[in-house]
Amino acid sequence: MTRRNTSYHVPERFLRQLWKHQHFATSHLRTTDQRPVEIVSPGVLNRDGGPDFVDASIRIGGILYRGNVELHQHVEEWVEHGHNKDPKYTSVILHVVFHKTTTVLPTTKNKRVIPVLVIEDYLTSSYRTTWNSMILDERAERLKTIRCYSLNDRVDSSLIRAWLEKLAIERIELKVRRFEERLKEMVDESRITVKEPPPKYDEIPFGLNPEELPSPMQRYPLSEFRKSQLWDQLLYEGMMEALGYSKNQDPFLRLAKSIRLQFIARMLESRRLTDEEYILQIEALLFGAADMIPPVRGMKDDESKKRIHQLSAIWKDLRQYYRAEILNSTDWQFFRLRPENFPTVRIAGAARLITRLLRKNFLKSIIQTVKNGEQGSHEKFVLLEHTFTTHADEFWTSHYRFGEPAKHYLKTLVGKNRADEIVLNAVIPVCLLYARIFKDKDVRQSTLRIFEECPALSENSVTTTISDQLVKGKLKLDSAMLQQGVLQLYKFYCVEERCTECAVGKKVFSV
Repeated sequence: MTRRNTSYHVPERFLRQLWKHQHFATSHLRTTDQRPVEIVSPGVLNRDGGPDFVDASIRIGGILYRGNVELHQHVEEWVEHGHNKDPKYTSVILHVVFHKTTTVLPTTKNKRVIPVLVIEDYLTSSYRTTWNSMILDERAERLKTIRCYSLNDRVDSSLIRAWLEKLAIERIELKVRRFEERLKEMVDESRITVKEPPPKYDEIPFGLNPEELPSPMQRYPLSEFRKSQLWDQLLYEGMMEALGYSKNQDPFLRLAKSIRLQFIARMLESRRLTDEEYILQIEALLFGAADMIPPVRGMKDDESKKRIHQLSAIWKDLRQYYRAEILNSTDWQFFRLRPENFPTVRIAGAARLITRLLRKNFLKSIIQTVKNGEQGSHEKFVLLEHTFTTHADEFWTSHYRFGEPAKHYLKTLVGKNRADEIVLNAVIPVCLLYARIFKDKDVRQSTLRIFEECPALSENSVTTTISDQLVKGKLKLDSAMLQQGVLQLYKFYCVEERCTECAVGKKVFSV
């Protein structure tokens, strides 16, 4: 095997493709300290902040490790990029580099030494040939097409629309069932009994109307579901998860399950507070439990210092009563997020929404809005949207995060688009669940009509793919309902190649 000593720049996308597709001799790999390496699984590409590949399984020196993999051109970049001080990289099990430039091994923040694998020594073809192969692989992944792409030109728009609307209901049903299981879980917690394992979501009988699905009353008496605090917590958790955007949904949901509405209400009910003080108390609870109150040492921004001192003092006072999980600051993603989507901004918005929601019966007010016979579906949607929209104030008009004054004035903490996400992903499924449990057909029908009024959300790679490769201008994906149908189609039919079960597939692949 020829050793290549030429030093040249290696683009990151090349390294990612090289590792992902294993375009090198893998049978006799050794680390720089001569330990044998067997790649059981290269892991999953991580497009957020942190190591390049996560959840890898690699046998090093005869011991099987499971963790993350970081890729660089050379070993020195580990320190140059600050990974030796970053807790996000403490689970790295292998540092993969292209060039060998030193025998020094990298270390994590907790001083663990990480083995190094030099890929250049194991390339199975010339650099340029391998590079061309990687470029083609990357292009192929980016330009993946659905199976019926070249055959669906003549499929009528009415068929596509009807199929997407049906799939949208399937997708909502998935969300309804998820909230149902969480509701049962909270009922079980209140009983302090051993819980039954939740059913698998893939057992859901798609296509049924909500009232035809089995009612949770088969296992639980109706009285168990009449506690308003359970429904308020359910909606609160759905709201928080939607505030998390795509990259912070999990920590936001964990935060909502830890800092429960009842706990917040109990902590603040006996305190005589102004609106501003009330919000500040909730901010302190949320930021404290999120592990996102930073130290003021070295911070130059005076407004941030003042806010941090306020939050720290309140959190120190309330911390003694808090017994639930405290998240780790590394759980939160800022990488590749627009500033208005930073978790700090969303937590500040959540504090204001929680203040608003605690001062009225959360579920009751929403059900009243849904059932109001004097208003049209669009008016109801707008009212629900306004319920979850909040403007920036005080510190948060000029900051996206602590320590950094914003370059532009911040108008909202939870804007129209994020409020729409909350209505679509939390309010609508929870209202449908309420209607099913209490057999309220008026709530069900009104909720479905509101669903039809939800405007289209931001486009993503999936909606663009289906629009380009199936819809092809035959209709506009101008509603959230059609978009939800697109997501369901792509994820459960196109990706899984269940073409014989798809209305379009049945038409174009029929003989």
